[in-house]
Amino acid sequence: MTIDFGSINNYHADRGFGFVGRTFSNPNGKVFFHIKKIKKKHPELAQKLDNSEALETVNFWYEIETTEKGEQVSKLWLNADNIPQSYTHELCGLIQTVESIWKNVDSPKPSWLDLVTIELVGVDRRHELSFERDNLESQLRAAEEERCREAEALRENEITRIANKHRLEKTKADELHQLLTEMRPLGFTHSKQLSKYIVRYELGYKYPNISGIVIMEDGSTEWEFPGGFPPDIYKIICRELGLDNQRTNARVKRFDSWTDIYSANQK
Repeated sequence: MTIDFGSINNYHADRGFGFVGRTFSNPNGKVFFHIKKIKKKHPELAQKLDNSEALETVNFWYEIETTEKGEQVSKLWLNADNIPQSYTHELCGLIQTVESIWKNVDSPKPSWLDLVTIELVGVDRRHELSFERDNLESQLRAAEEERCREAEALRENEITRIANKHRLEKTKADELHQLLTEMRPLGFTHSKQLSKYIVRYELGYKYPNISGIVIMEDGSTEWEFPGGFPPDIYKIICRELGLDNQRTNARVKRFDSWTDIYSANQK
């Protein structure tokens, strides 16, 4: 036998049966009930159901029994105070579950929590649990804000390091840091892998200050490479990632950054 709490999902007055929702176990489930179980002890509730009066606001505690046809309501109580003392062990388990939900600030607070808490432990204890949750949420926010500040400080330090080491202005160092952060987890070992990744995912278009249009040449052949990085930036990327350089005969003839191209077009 299991005790649960729920609101009426639906009720067929002409056939005398319906389904009540579940709260504690299988929250998305529902349990069958027959009106005869209600009429015996709660005729007013039965009349309300037969009159189809705001069924979604009707809720009660109930015991579940498993039959050959499935789970169904065997007993029900309109509030927790009416549940007999013989169910003390089950109620203690529900109280522990409710209190743990209040303290689990990593998950959203369920809409039913206030009502069920008041039913089980009273208004005063509900206020205490709510106060404790507010404090835990404040601590969680403070810890998250501290993590963000630390992460931002580390980011700024790394940008400053890149700018100073490679003599770059901060805007370019910032973009370079973003690109390196994207590249490091990929575990590349050769510059050829980097080049293929840059071309495949068009990374050059994400970083307008350090990328643009590269004019390449190889002997008498010349071609345009939109979304490329100039030699100095590319060398820095390879150096920071510790990549071996697989040399080719192709050379960069000219480079125009997207930022410079955009500025020129605005004049």
